[in-house]
Amino acid sequence: MFGRSVDCTVCIWHDGPMAELKLDHLFAGNPPHIDKELFQKLAPTLEGLRHALLALSKGEGHPFKHLPPGPDVEARVRAQAKALRREAEVLVVAGIGGSSLGPKALCLRPGGRVRFLEGLDPETLGARLSDVPWGKTALNIVSKSGDTLETLVNASLALEALKKACPERWRHRVVLTATPGEGRLQNWARSEGIATLEIPAHVGGRYSVLTPVGLLPAAFDGVDPSALLSGARLGADKALLMQGAANPALSLALVLATMYAVGKTEVDLWGYGERCTLLALWVQQLLAESLGRRIEHGGERRLGPTPLVCRGSEDQHSLLQLFTDGPRNRWVLLITSDSPGPALGQGAKAFIGLPDRVHNVGTVQNALWNGTLEGLRQAGVPVVQYHLGPPDVASMGEAFFVFQAVTLYAAALFEVDPFGEPGVEAGKRYTREYLERGCPPSAGSS
Repeated sequence: MFGRSVDCTVCIWHDGPMAELKLDHLFAGNPPHIDKELFQKLAPTLEGLRHALLALSKGEGHPFKHLPPGPDVEARVRAQAKALRREAEVLVVAGIGGSSLGPKALCLRPGGRVRFLEGLDPETLGARLSDVPWGKTALNIVSKSGDTLETLVNASLALEALKKACPERWRHRVVLTATPGEGRLQNWARSEGIATLEIPAHVGGRYSVLTPVGLLPAAFDGVDPSALLSGARLGADKALLMQGAANPALSLALVLATMYAVGKTEVDLWGYGERCTLLALWVQQLLAESLGRRIEHGGERRLGPTPLVCRGSEDQHSLLQLFTDGPRNRWVLLITSDSPGPALGQGAKAFIGLPDRVHNVGTVQNALWNGTLEGLRQAGVPVVQYHLGPPDVASMGEAFFVFQAVTLYAAALFEVDPFGEPGVEAGKRYTREYLERGCPPSAGSS
């Protein structure tokens, strides 16, 4: 609680192993990166933020009123996933940004049945489409507005291939996930009689992973929606009900704002393992689109930490040198998990030169991220660790809600509106203008 000294590890409890937000490295060093008494000093402010978000979350216009969704949404998703699996063995998801980043982190199992079409790469798109077994494939088109350009392009080509492979039943294999409205995709779905799952109007795309955006691909891939939503409800309890340093969302939001205030404007989201890296990519969009703002009243100011994703030990071999000896404008959020991986027998350990105590690849991975953490710490770089525990679906559901709450608390500390994305919308508008009057010469178009 606020009235006590700060416990450096925030424990987010599961029925099984627990997830942890580890802050202790911030309080080490001389001087420390953050005053250990900061939580106590800001107790009234932070408790006020928590009460304010809790109250706002009960209003119809707030995304947390709809997150995580209730049993009716879960039932519709289950029924739709079951219907698609009767028709198909593979699901192609056409969506980008908030319509794909979260679902990708969920649909990661080996031999998974879900593939994603996100951005546009003219060089490889044809081959990727040709590689899909359209005769046994379904299509989920995901766009909150119904007008996302890249999704429309990918969906148009996927639909051509699907109609050719299944001329009689293609409509049974297509689901649109969107907010009700008059977008191009919504109008098309109504005219063709295509099944639709709803993204609540007050849930923005980057906040939508716990809606059918994430639930349908996950359910098709064999992920239990109940476990995902159960984890999300646990995350909501911790992020909205717990006080002080015991609240992982408040704690991390305070770190984000404090680091920014002392010139640490870049936060490097370093995921160890593919699922943790995909989670980091989702967090990157969440923070960047919600906190990057231009404030014009009282003189123009530009605000927002810059979140950048690093990938496991691969980036130990590319970025760690810069982080330890380069500019001091950053701090690092390690995102880690416990996964044993393949066993290492005596022959393998002898070949690698490992001691007998190392039993599997997970132990090596653990040593790698601990090595990175210690190297950064010794170099004076602030490090926080979000450790999932086992990277199961409940842990992911919890993390999704906790990081959304982090973003809303941080927005309050930065005094910005975390909803909307005016810079992104401007880019979309300019893109459409280029297409309507002819591509600029730099595009190499005749």
